[in-house]
Amino acid sequence: MQAKIDESFACNQKDKDMKESQTQSQQSTFSIIFVIQKGKLKADGTAPIMARITVNGKMVHFSTKLSAYPKHWDAENHCTLGLTRDEKNINNTLEDFKDTIKRRYNETIYRGDVVSAHQLKSSLLSLDERSQSICDLFDTFLKDYERLVLTQDYGKEAFFRYQLCKKRVAEYMVYEYKTTDMPLAAIDKRFLDKLYLYLRDQGGLNNNTAVKFLHRFSSIFKMARDNGWVTGDPFKLQHLHLDKVDRGYLTTDEIEKIYTHEFDTDRLTIIRDIFIFCCYTGLPYIDCKNLTYDHIITWSDGNQWISIHRTKTKVPVNVRLLEVPLMIMEKYKGVARGNKVLPVPSNQKCNDYLKEIAAVCGINKEITFHVARHTFATTVTLGNGVPIESVSKMLGHTNIKTTQIYARITDQKVNGDMAVLAAKLDAKEHALPQVPKSEELKTAREAKCAQDLEQMGIAPALS
Repeated sequence: MQAKIDESFACNQKDKDMKESQTQSQQSTFSIIFVIQKGKLKADGTAPIMARITVNGKMVHFSTKLSAYPKHWDAENHCTLGLTRDEKNINNTLEDFKDTIKRRYNETIYRGDVVSAHQLKSSLLSLDERSQSICDLFDTFLKDYERLVLTQDYGKEAFFRYQLCKKRVAEYMVYEYKTTDMPLAAIDKRFLDKLYLYLRDQGGLNNNTAVKFLHRFSSIFKMARDNGWVTGDPFKLQHLHLDKVDRGYLTTDEIEKIYTHEFDTDRLTIIRDIFIFCCYTGLPYIDCKNLTYDHIITWSDGNQWISIHRTKTKVPVNVRLLEVPLMIMEKYKGVARGNKVLPVPSNQKCNDYLKEIAAVCGINKEITFHVARHTFATTVTLGNGVPIESVSKMLGHTNIKTTQIYARITDQKVNGDMAVLAAKLDAKEHALPQVPKSEELKTAREAKCAQDLEQMGIAPALS
């Protein structure tokens, strides 16, 4: 009897809760409209578009991060006039935004929670830790990376590149979506494809630079995936490839032409000497700039070596100093500030002066500071018979495939290798029995034929 009473009470309570929920839903008033702030025009003449949510007479406003021209705003329908492609995209985004707000509202009602305009706003602005915008992701990543740079575990150059990545993505969102920020969920394959086209078209980047930019963006996006802020990886859906590039290097004659030239100005002479030093050591710009006498070690055999950890990868590198770099070191001893080996100016100045040097020396190549590293790998080491494994170690590479990009097999190297092969084959040929020449073979065959005819009683024909 008691069980029936409890069951009846539970049913009545359930009906009562459902009625209260339905009553709340019926009594609750809810509306969404979009308005523009004409009093806060931006520099481009557009006005911010605000979302206005009203629940039970309570009203809140918040930015949609979109903007439109006031004269193209339809105040009655709360959207743009849709006269251009951009305005149509804005209207589509506003419709999606409205659907999201309605869905959040209905979800709250379904759970039986109290609905308020402020609660909906907080939910939509994603104030919880798991939801971030694209700019939030960049800011978090850069903040953490900057701390690693301060500990000297990561290089400043990479940090500046990540900052540039944020800047260009922000410019892309303004250009393509007319907004300064977007949710992480907006990053899909289409977003990335259009970003690539933007970098090529508006940014003026070549394919390889644009692809490397997206690779850098992907490494930042990995933070969002690792922290559960997003699911999936739209970067894996892209199929972009780096073009093979003919890496520049100097030949032995070009190195000699630059090294022996007498320049009229000291600035070109200094840059020439620093560049030649790197041609014979393989150091990149930043490692050459940071090189001090603390990095110069004398080994037990009496030879002097550069012993450093690469700034970029922290990989240990040991390079023996040959006669040319030793002479350059002696020339500039005490000239550079502090304990530095060479007076290296900024990378931009080095590259500007190297262009002048190439023109003065009549070298029709685009010479940058990094060409010295390729010259060391191709002409100085590999071209003189140094195994590529040793070249890879001196360059500080952890993968020999990377070295293969730097060190190229030149025609001169192939010619030299074939000359060695020809000499070896010639030596073997002299050790083998002599092969009869074609005329000797013909005479022998004719003599044998005449002998056979004579045995058969047939006189051979006279020639």
